[in-house]
Amino acid sequence: MEIERKKLNIVFTIDENFIRHFAVALVSVLENNKDLDLRIFVIHDLENSEKLDKVLSFFESRYGISVEQRSLSSSALENYKVSHHLSKAVYFRLFLTDILPPEIDKILFLDSDLVVTSSLSFFADFEFQQQALLAQDDIELDLNIQRLRDMGFPLKRYFNAGVLLINLKLWRERNMAAKFMEIANAYMDKLAWWDQDILNICFYDQWEYFDKTYNSLHLRHKLKKRPVIIHYAGPSKPWQYMNNNPYKSQYWKYHRMTPFKHIPIEGRTLKSIWRKNYIIFKVFLINTFTDKNY
Repeated sequence: MEIERKKLNIVFTIDENFIRHFAVALVSVLENNKDLDLRIFVIHDLENSEKLDKVLSFFESRYGISVEQRSLSSSALENYKVSHHLSKAVYFRLFLTDILPPEIDKILFLDSDLVVTSSLSFFADFEFQQQALLAQDDIELDLNIQRLRDMGFPLKRYFNAGVLLINLKLWRERNMAAKFMEIANAYMDKLAWWDQDILNICFYDQWEYFDKTYNSLHLRHKLKKRPVIIHYAGPSKPWQYMNNNPYKSQYWKYHRMTPFKHIPIEGRTLKSIWRKNYIIFKVFLINTFTDKNY
């Protein structure tokens, strides 16, 4: 008798610049979760989806999985603020209740700047009670707590929105999409991290932690045990030569399994090679001469 596989719904949101990195992230999911029954969605704002279509054809032929596309025009968000290394695609997760099929009650949201190194069965097994979502805090963004308190919201903690297990049923019951837009329209000029701020404002007392291994951020050294999800959050990315994430090689491991495997690392020049080696040598000297045993 064949054992029924655990089901897990996963959604990515992308723009033109992240098609390649989405492919890396999804390959890492599929390579390490062959025992799960996965349903994958990708939400985008592409006017021409030819490049994405070719990538999705690769996944169907290589892994036998049909990734479901959903489109959302970013023109609907033309008045919405965004800057730094982000695009308006970050707002797409606020519309999940409207975009995704009504029969989906729980979904795992994943950013495209991450890799999955082992099983996601924890998310497949988890059953929501009254929580709106599961997430992980972002200690490097703790200043946002006081910023949002100054705006009148009683936050005690602040989560990163790059990996979220979402209680989509509860979001629909509470008509959260309308509430998200209400907050966005009222506080647009005061938001620093846009949709992430909005989610923290709306669910400040309705989320719970999952283990840090499921969203390992801002890593400077390798951990004793490799994280399940390595999230390359921030402006420096593993596909850039100057990036120093200790798990950078994990990105390239899965990159080699995608249709983009021949694309080289960005920014590798004689100047950047010299600069990086100089920085490494400088750090080595600092560590050597500040060693307590020296």
